Amino acid sequence: MRESIGGTWLFQIVIVFILLFTGFMCLSINRSKAFNVKNFILETIQSNNGDLNASMPDIVEYMKSNAYRTSGVKPSDIKVGCTSNNNNNGRYRCYNREGKEDNKNSPVFCVAPVYVDNKNGCLDNKYTELPNMFYYRIVVFYQLDLPFFHDVFNFKITGDTKTFAVS
Repeated sequence: MRESIGGTWLFQIVIVFILLFTGFMCLSINRSKAFNVKNFILETIQSNNGDLNASMPDIVEYMKSNAYRTSGVKPSDIKVGCTSNNNNNGRYRCYNREGKEDNKNSPVFCVAPVYVDNKNGCLDNKYTELPNMFYYRIVVFYQLDLPFFHDVFNFKITGDTKTFAVS
């Protein structure tokens, strides 16, 4: 009787370690995929000189070809230190897998333009010769993809593009 109880405990410990290892592998694979998607979005927007509309077909095609299906919740808007004439400054616009704007359901990635408005005193006065610039902040989601747990553990990755001159 004693050996059968000891064998059951050992079997349960092995099962727990297998589940922990599987969870770690799932998390690391999903994180790696999310980093690849974020980097592709950044590179595509930068190659199109900050034109998000021109970049969207390439981004959607990349997500479909790599089977990226993780979604998340729209992050809170960015607190920008100074005001700008642009109403979208620091506000996230989120998109679904088809590249259509989806701020409510479950977006796949979110983009926020952040303007550095030199004329409204956002920069130090000695840098007044700099042009007005902006950059995009990208948010991509990943999660622990195990049954019953994938909605509990939802993570996000952020990245910034290079700056572009406002035209």
